[in-house]
Amino acid sequence: MRFRIPGARSPSWVLAESVAGAVFSLLSMLAIGRVIGPDATGVGTIAIAAFLMVEVFSAVLFPDALVQLPGLERRHSDSAATAAVLLGVALGVGLAAAAPLLAANADAPEVTWLVLALAPLVPLSAFAGTVSGLLLREQRFRLLSLRLLVGQPLALGAGLLLASHGHGAWAMVVSQVVATAAAFLLMVLCSRPSPRPRLDLGALRELWPVAGPQVAGVAVNVGRYRIFLLALGFVVPQALLAVSHFGFRLLDAALGVVWQCTGRLAMPRLCALQNDREAMAEAYGDLAQFQALLGLPVCAGIALTAPDMVDVLLGPAWAGTAEATRVVGLAAMAAVLHGDQSSLFVATGQARRNFYVAVAALLLPLAALAVLRPGTPQEVSYVWSAQCLVLPPVLAFVVLRELRRSVWWLARKVAPAVVATAIMALVVLLLQNAFMMPPLMRLLVTASGGAAAYAAAAWAALGGRLPRALLTSSPAPRPSQQPSRA
Repeated sequence: MRFRIPGARSPSWVLAESVAGAVFSLLSMLAIGRVIGPDATGVGTIAIAAFLMVEVFSAVLFPDALVQLPGLERRHSDSAATAAVLLGVALGVGLAAAAPLLAANADAPEVTWLVLALAPLVPLSAFAGTVSGLLLREQRFRLLSLRLLVGQPLALGAGLLLASHGHGAWAMVVSQVVATAAAFLLMVLCSRPSPRPRLDLGALRELWPVAGPQVAGVAVNVGRYRIFLLALGFVVPQALLAVSHFGFRLLDAALGVVWQCTGRLAMPRLCALQNDREAMAEAYGDLAQFQALLGLPVCAGIALTAPDMVDVLLGPAWAGTAEATRVVGLAAMAAVLHGDQSSLFVATGQARRNFYVAVAALLLPLAALAVLRPGTPQEVSYVWSAQCLVLPPVLAFVVLRELRRSVWWLARKVAPAVVATAIMALVVLLLQNAFMMPPLMRLLVTASGGAAAYAAAAWAALGGRLPRALLTSSPAPRPSQQPSRA
């Protein structure tokens, strides 16, 4: 059978981008970090973290609004791109001004020059992020995925080249420069028509009902984990803080693939169906099933194999991390069962709800921290998991009410993932207890055996076909540009 490259709007590009993103992120961190050493990696991480903390606000300001707006015109896309770039310039200047302060706090003078090298990238990222919204509206998944599939290998190669020549933290910065510049150039060269400089305040006001709450929600989500860690640091010893942090990040890194993949598919589909609630409900059900099929085995698999994973990756000294990872993995299973409510709220013109959800996800762990006062990694994981116990049932209720569907309808949609995950868990437990093996061998055996069991069970539960979210034709893209009104 002849191999065919998937079409430009095929969901397989979303899967490829999500998986490749996770792989390259891990490879970049390990490969470059191993060459330059922990000291240089720490210095580079400070500069990269400062850049990423700033650039996200201009990059995510308008994409969702451009996808959602029913009557999108050229004046909207031009004004959104112009406003985002202007914000990016302001943020870049602010980042450059803060560089000496960051260097002084880190006691690393080199941070100043690293941050100054990254600051000019902020407006480039703002432009690329805004144009990605136009491409997502048209569901041009192949072009969107090329930002990472092309840019990340180039970035990794450039980083390793500088690392091998002894340039230390600059290897990490150059890697980020290449990745951001590649995405910018791809958006400039391949997106047609490319936005032009223009600032129509009326157009921005029409985009703001979605753009405002979305960027506010991003601000809360970006800061909420850092705020939680800061509050936790006032309550527990530093060693316990580090162990708990690693436990949470092991799961978050894997779930990031799930959220990115489902969100990239859900946003344009649901927004295209915003005037047909019946079709939107069916599309949402298919996407909820797809999210559960991806997310449940990730959460359960990490929870079941956490002790061996931690032992292999971090060593016996970090054993407490495994208990924290196990708890948050089991708790996170509830968060992947009700679908991508964020995209639904945007599609139905209720983007403010996403901001409220972000605030609730910040306040719940802080309240649990104040009440429980944890003393072990497992207790810390209970505190962080408070949001997974409270928010998913509430969000499921809101989603089902919005779609006018019953809880049994949603249960039927996610049933294949639940059944397959249960079978996978049984196989993993049997393999773990059947033979005496060293941690690495046991991890490889249980991971491969569990994955095979899950794939077979999910395939059977789905009736021998792929999930409908990958089979059903997407709604025809709405024209992203209409003639400007006089």
